[in-house]
Amino acid sequence: MGITDLLTDLGCSMTSVTPYALCDYRCVYCITGVQGASKPMMSAEEALAKLREHLATATSAPILLVGALSDAYPSVEREFGITRAIVDYLVDAGIPFTIVTKSDIILRDLDLLVAHGDRAHVQVSICSMDDDVLRLIDRNAPSGTVRFGVIDTLHREGVRVDLNLLPWIPDVSDTEALIARVPDDVEVVVGPLAFGPGSDRRRLLGRTYTRDEVWARYMDEYARFGCVKNTSWIQPSLPPEENNPLYRLPALAT
Repeated sequence: MGITDLLTDLGCSMTSVTPYALCDYRCVYCITGVQGASKPMMSAEEALAKLREHLATATSAPILLVGALSDAYPSVEREFGITRAIVDYLVDAGIPFTIVTKSDIILRDLDLLVAHGDRAHVQVSICSMDDDVLRLIDRNAPSGTVRFGVIDTLHREGVRVDLNLLPWIPDVSDTEALIARVPDDVEVVVGPLAFGPGSDRRRLLGRTYTRDEVWARYMDEYARFGCVKNTSWIQPSLPPEENNPLYRLPALAT
C-alpha cells in the first residue's frame, strides 16, 4: 500500500504534498495505510516539475500540506533531500505552506523556514508525554523529548509552530501536561483517535477503543480545556471527513 501520487486533493482547497510513498515511523494508529520502508515518490526534479505544473494550473491558491498523509521527513530524507527541494522552491516562490512531521530532520531546513516568515507553518505531532508509550505507538519516530526539542527550537527561531495533539487517545494523552509543555503562543491542535472507513472499534496498547467512547471522552476533555486560549479542537466527524482540520469546535469561554 501507500500513497500513489505526489499530490492529493483533500477537498476545501487543501492539497497534500507527499514526497515519500511510505512512512518508516509506522505509527500503529495510522489509518492512511502508509506504514512501511520509506521510499521516494519520485525524484526531486520530477517532484518540482509536477508541483510547478499543479500550481500554474490551479484555479485558486491551494492550501499546501507537506506531509499530511505520510511524514515529510522520514529517515531517508537525509539521503534524498526531496522535501528540502520542495520547501526551497516554495520559499523561493513566496508560496505559503504547512509541514506536518514527527522528525527532528526538519531542523536541517531551519534556514528556509526562518527566511519564509509567517508563510512557513510547522505542525509537530506528539500525543503523549511518556516516551515509553510513544515507543509502542509511534514505533520508529523520534522520542517525544526530541520532538518537544524541535518545537522549542522552531519557536525560539521565530518559526510558526503548533503542537499537533493528534490523535488524542483516552488514558494515553495527558491533555493538561501536553498543553503546559509548550509556550502560550504555540497553538495546540487537538483531534480524536481516528477509526477510518467501515470501523467503529480499534485495538491499541492491549485494549479496545470504540468510537462512541473516544468521542464522549474527547468531548469531556474539550469541556475542560476548550477555554485555554492556545488550544484548537477538531470537530469529531465520520469518514471521509474524519479529523478534517478545517472543522473546528468553537472556543469555550473562560
